[in-house]
Amino acid sequence: MSKAGNNFQIPISTSYVCAYVVRKEGDGYKFLLLKRNSRYMFGLWGQVAGKVEDGETAIQAVIREIQEETGHRPTALYSADIIESFYDIEYNTIQLIPAFVAILDSADIVLSSEHSEYRWVGPNEAGAMFPFPLQKSTVELIRREFLEKNPPAALKIELP
Repeated sequence: MSKAGNNFQIPISTSYVCAYVVRKEGDGYKFLLLKRNSRYMFGLWGQVAGKVEDGETAIQAVIREIQEETGHRPTALYSADIIESFYDIEYNTIQLIPAFVAILDSADIVLSSEHSEYRWVGPNEAGAMFPFPLQKSTVELIRREFLEKNPPAALKIELP
């Protein structure tokens, strides 16, 4: 069979969002890590993430997911200006996920049933705890572009 006749494709899904939640603590910032409690990626540390529901924009979905997974509404929200991607083995899809940076004022997290525990950690520890290379590089990008200097105003999202 020639390559021109190959109809096999890997579907691309853009139905998820994620947020790297940070808060100011003393003279630095801490990242929120959540430990998965559900069957999917059980026991792995991750960021806030979830599916976009019918009729939602990505911004509405990420705000809802932050509230559901932390018990708090962000005080500030930015586009991280990065699309995370990975191959989902279970569903044979390539996932493209817009990443956001969310600022929380509260350190007290109210976990949903999706997670068994949480930790506030510095950027180096966050990079070490995240299991996937793209998560680690996103933490570094956020540290460099959002925490060590003022993020570009064009990436700030007005909260509804």
